[in-house]
Amino acid sequence: MPPRHRRSGFTLLELIVTLAIATILTVVALPSFRSTLDRQRATTAVHLLSAQFAQARSTAITRAEVVSVCPSRGDGRCREDGDWSDGWILYRDPGRDGQPNAPGEVLREERRSRRGNLVLRSSSGRPLLRYLPDGRSAGSNLRVRVCLHGRLQGEVVVNNLGRVRSVRAAGTQPCD
Repeated sequence: MPPRHRRSGFTLLELIVTLAIATILTVVALPSFRSTLDRQRATTAVHLLSAQFAQARSTAITRAEVVSVCPSRGDGRCREDGDWSDGWILYRDPGRDGQPNAPGEVLREERRSRRGNLVLRSSSGRPLLRYLPDGRSAGSNLRVRVCLHGRLQGEVVVNNLGRVRSVRAAGTQPCD
């Protein structure tokens, strides 16, 4: 009797069962992965905005001139409504005009695409941040709230002395 040869590989049934299990695991894990990705985007926004504010302060001190940071409209101009969600502009502001007057005054423009429900809004009455040559940020404290799906994720706070700090939200607080 000749020896039988066993075929190696998967049968069609084994392949279908494996694919079904992989699909079920993907469907179960995807929402969890999305929420993790959203939280990571919010954390990144807090850190990036904090770093830009610190850079603006350092630039104002180093250059001994007024430097401002404002929410961007996306066309090199500042928004006036305090919505930082689309990005921001760091620029030299010698005339304290509240807008960059020439492309050469823009030191950095951060553009952000609106993904999901991530919203960055500053405190009312303070649509931009202006640093004086001594590093102070005169006026009231600036507070930019980072919200995801209507819930506060964190804040970036700049005090009158120009110092920047970030605060992680405790618990689930609604965003106003």
